Amino acid sequence: MKASKTAHPSLSMNKILEIGCGEGFNTFILSRNNYAIGIDISEENLKIAAKRYPEIMFIRMDSEALAFNADEFDEIHAMDVLEHVDNLEEVLSEIQRVLKQSGQVIANIPYWKSEAWLSKVRPTYRQEIHHVRIFQEDELEDKLKLCKFKVINKYKAGFLSHIEFFFMLKRNIKSDTQLGIGNWRDNYATAVLHITLLFFNPAVLRTPLRFFPIWLVTLPIGLVIDFFGNKYFPKSVSYKFVLQ
Repeated sequence: MKASKTAHPSLSMNKILEIGCGEGFNTFILSRNNYAIGIDISEENLKIAAKRYPEIMFIRMDSEALAFNADEFDEIHAMDVLEHVDNLEEVLSEIQRVLKQSGQVIANIPYWKSEAWLSKVRPTYRQEIHHVRIFQEDELEDKLKLCKFKVINKYKAGFLSHIEFFFMLKRNIKSDTQLGIGNWRDNYATAVLHITLLFFNPAVLRTPLRFFPIWLVTLPIGLVIDFFGNKYFPKSVSYKFVLQ
């Protein structure tokens, strides 16, 4: 295991583990007021993360065998990860083991209707990005209940992002990795589409596009569309669980 340098956590900080940290941005956000550690199976991702955020600890580790003590973390984040793991029960058992009593798990998974539609748009979609399972309605909740977790928050999101996914998946690019399937930066058309959709997303306020006040008109429209769209056809479901 190779880790970047990190400061020792203070007693007032929550200790957070992010499983499947990718290139480290979310771990960086989590570390602002907490002590956060990111793990990932990809050596390439970890090299990028360690270079960008050298003050944070990033470790190559399999989520099926977490090399941490029992009751070590206050929070565990698994964002768009659980659909990738080969042995889900083992991962959930490990999460339960290393989480403190009353600790929280924040997880995000693709919505089953979205996964079914995207597989029709691109039949090789799930194989290319290694989605080994589609979580059916309430399936993750039921599995975590068996591990003594209780749902304290749940919401569906991402309806408008289907537009961008549709155009990325229609391209004739064969991929062996999730990132290889496409990115909005790939060409002019996808960049324009991504920027246009940002004006309908609250995320626009965290970008330089906030200086273009067109979002005063487009953002309310996007919020209304997403509100109704997410009731029936969200891209993903986000959860917060607490260990009882």
